[in-house]
Amino acid sequence: MRLGSDIAGRTAIVGIGASSFERRPDASVFQFAGEALHGALNDAGLVKEQIDGLIVQVGSPRGADYDGIAETFGLSPRFCSQTWAHGRFAATVIAHAAMAVATGMATRVACLMAMKNSDLGRIGEANNPFFHEQFRENGGPHGEAGHIGMASPVAGAAMGFDLYCRRYGHDREMLGAIPIAFRGHARLTDDAVMRGPMAWEDYRAARPIIDPLRLLDCSPVGDGAVCAIVAAADAPRSVAITGMQGIRAGRETFIFAPYGLGMNQQSGKRLSLAEACAQQVYAMAATAPEAIDVLGLYDSFSPLPLYALEDFGFCGEGEALPWVQDGRIALGGALPTNTSGGQLSQAQMNGWGQIRELVTQLRGEAGGRQVDGARRAMWATVGGDALILERS
Repeated sequence: MRLGSDIAGRTAIVGIGASSFERRPDASVFQFAGEALHGALNDAGLVKEQIDGLIVQVGSPRGADYDGIAETFGLSPRFCSQTWAHGRFAATVIAHAAMAVATGMATRVACLMAMKNSDLGRIGEANNPFFHEQFRENGGPHGEAGHIGMASPVAGAAMGFDLYCRRYGHDREMLGAIPIAFRGHARLTDDAVMRGPMAWEDYRAARPIIDPLRLLDCSPVGDGAVCAIVAAADAPRSVAITGMQGIRAGRETFIFAPYGLGMNQQSGKRLSLAEACAQQVYAMAATAPEAIDVLGLYDSFSPLPLYALEDFGFCGEGEALPWVQDGRIALGGALPTNTSGGQLSQAQMNGWGQIRELVTQLRGEAGGRQVDGARRAMWATVGGDALILERS
């Protein structure tokens, strides 16, 4: 029996909704959540009384906890869950919802990510609620290690990319192909936070943050919410969930580097191309990288898509930086990626903006961004969590 064949394709995203993503310091996080939930219910043709499952991806202090969401919006879920208040959990939330529906623990699960960043201090500064996490044993959740001066996520991302370029002999200037491609997509996206033009000259002129990363290699933080409703795969306009896998952990993982690169406690032994193509998400969906029509990748920082491309077999170890050149991941290229702008230009929404975009693409509703003939989409992160979605 194929791995996960008893659940593959049995559930679907039947509704999707979102708030705006710009900073709104005078609005409540519950306002964002309500806009996304209301939008998802309308999209699915449901009323709130039909929701009997609730999974929240970001709780307090950046967001609202599951019980507060249920109380505020009059939901009565019999299945609830909540993940850590950081990124890299979007696919895990969707997977938990799919398992709940497939096992009968719920029939319709609202998966909600709502957060407000405009009234928090910057990450790495003492007035940010996550500041003290970096000083715990083994460091903070974003690769921070305050005791050695690495007080923010960009430090780990820069160190990982520096090692990647040194190991494989790449010119770091090639990295601009990623934010430039995604900005081009954002210019076709009404709710993208960053819609101004970006050319190679703009990228090279951007101020350095931590070498070798520049300002335009970092995602803009916004306020907002996205809600996806997961139910049985028999509703109109539903997008079937045919493959999924969760986040990896262990000594071979580092959140800002590919599997086994050598960061932190990693051995330095990378996944072979055959191993990358044999990931659980492909086995469950009975598909392969070459069958993916449109891709969503976690991109808080520009290098992160490179690692996911390699870890999921779209190219071999150390090959992703040259692979993304010449418009390959842009609309009209071989593998359109982050077609609404990604986190680098649409907004830092923990990947939920990309999942919303994949649903929109598979429904054929992306307008000027539409990928012709898109039938199968994938969401993947350097952390290992992934989804494969297919048009019903």
